[in-house]
Amino acid sequence: MRFSSLLPNRLPADISLLVFAFEKSKRPVGAYLYGSVVEKGLAEAQSDGFTGKAGQVAMVKPREGKFRRLLFVGLGVESQATLEQVRRGTAAGARLASSIGAKSLALKTPSQLGNALELAQAAAEGVLLGLYRFTGFQSAPAPKSKLENIFCLAKDAEEAPQIEKGLARGTSFASCVCFARDLINRPPSDTTPEFMVKEARKLAGRFISIKVFNKAQITKMGMGALLGVNRGSHQPPYFIHLSYKPAGAVKRKIGICGKGITFDSGGLSLKPAASMETMKYDMSGAASVFAVFRALAMLKPSGVEVHGFTPLTENMPGGNAVKPGDVLRTMRGKTIEVLNTDAEGRLILADALSYASRQSLDEVIDIATLTGACVIALGTQIAGIMGTDPNLVGRLKAASVKAGEKLWELPLEKEYVPLLKSSVADLKNIGPVGQAGTILAGLFLKEFVDEKLPWAHLDIASTGWTAAQTALSEAGGTGVLIRTLLHHLLSANEMRQ
Repeated sequence: MRFSSLLPNRLPADISLLVFAFEKSKRPVGAYLYGSVVEKGLAEAQSDGFTGKAGQVAMVKPREGKFRRLLFVGLGVESQATLEQVRRGTAAGARLASSIGAKSLALKTPSQLGNALELAQAAAEGVLLGLYRFTGFQSAPAPKSKLENIFCLAKDAEEAPQIEKGLARGTSFASCVCFARDLINRPPSDTTPEFMVKEARKLAGRFISIKVFNKAQITKMGMGALLGVNRGSHQPPYFIHLSYKPAGAVKRKIGICGKGITFDSGGLSLKPAASMETMKYDMSGAASVFAVFRALAMLKPSGVEVHGFTPLTENMPGGNAVKPGDVLRTMRGKTIEVLNTDAEGRLILADALSYASRQSLDEVIDIATLTGACVIALGTQIAGIMGTDPNLVGRLKAASVKAGEKLWELPLEKEYVPLLKSSVADLKNIGPVGQAGTILAGLFLKEFVDEKLPWAHLDIASTGWTAAQTALSEAGGTGVLIRTLLHHLLSANEMRQ
C-alpha cells in the first residue's frame, strides 16, 4: 500500500473520496476543494440517517463529478473532536472502502484538529491498523484488501512535505505495531523462546546490535528468578539485550524491558482452562520491545540511545517446575518466596530490571501483561502506569495522548510494602489476595531497580488483547503502547528522513 500527498487538482478520475464531517454539520471537511458535489452527497447521506456521530460511516454514489464513491465518516461534535477521532475515522473509512473493493482512496484531514504532519500520521496509522488481519494459519483466508493507493490532500505545495513526513512516520509506527500483532497472534507452540530469538536476530543491522544469552550464560549471571520460572518447561530460556546507537552525539540513554512469557499455563498454580486460551499474548511486552527496535531501524532518530531487554521462557507445570513455597535467588541478590507460580512475570522482570540497572541508563521502562487486577481496576481500554520519577511518568502520559492511547497512574504506596515481606526470604511474590494486586506488583518490581535510576512500569494486561474487533484492532493482540513508547523516544529528537 502506498501513501502520498496530492494536490486536489491532480486527483485521478474515478476515485473514492473519504470525507470527514462533524456532527450535525451541513458542510463537510474540505468542501471548498471539491465543489458542490460533496455537499450534495452529504445532504443525501444525512437524509438516510447519517449524523456525523464519531465513527459513523455512510456511502453515497454521486450523480455527477469524477468521484466513484463518497465515503462519509463522522468525527463527532467539533469542539470535542481530537486526533484520535481522525485515526479511528480513517480506519472506519478504510474498512468501508476495502469492503467495496476500492483500489484508491483520497482524503482531506480536518486542519482544526492538528497540524499537517500530525493529521497525516494519524490517517496513515488509522488505515494500516484498521485493515490489519492475521491470516497466516487459515487455509482459506478472506481476500486481502485491494486498496493500493492512499492520497492525503494538501491545500498547497508548501503543506505537501509535512504531509509526506507525517505519512512516513505513521506508516512506520503502524507497520511495527502490526509486526508485534503478528508475533502475539501466532500459536504458542510455534512462538517459542527460540523462535523469538530468531526474530530478534533479524533486527540487527547498522544501528542495532544484539546479545543473546543462553541458559548456561543466564545461570552464570545469577538470574535465578528467570531460571526458576523456566524449570517446568522443555523449552530453554533466553535473555536478549538489543541496543540502538544513533549516529552522532548521544543525549539520553533509555532502557525498555519487555516481559516474554511465550505461554503461561500458570505453572503448578494452574490457570483454569478458559483463562489459558489467550495466554500466548503473555509475551506482548517482548513483542513491543522488538517492534520499537524495528521502528528505530526505520526512523534512525538522533540523540537517543535505546536498550531493550527481554527475558524469554514458558511457564509450564512440568515435573521440575518451581513449587509454591520455593525460594529463588535473583540477579540482584535478593531472595523471593514463590507463593503463587502464576505470578511469574514479576519474577522474570526482577532479573531483567536488575540487569538493566547495571547498564548506565538515564531511565528505564518496563512493559508487561502483568496483573489480572489491572483489568479489574481499569477495564479493557486503559493501561496502568506507575513509577519512581514524576517527570518520566508525565512524559509517558504526554506521549500516550499523542498516540491516542490511555494511561492511568496508580500510586506506589509505601504503606503497602510490608504486605510483600516474607518470613523465609526477602520478599514473597504475591500479597493478600484481592488487595491492590497491580500496585503490589509495581512495588515488587521497584525492589529490583537501582534507587537512583528513574523507572516507570506499564501494565498492559487489560489492553494487550481484545476479544472483539475495536476501532483500531482486529480481535487478538493489540500492540498497545508501542506508539506511545515511540512518541516518548522521539519526543526530543525529530526523525532523520
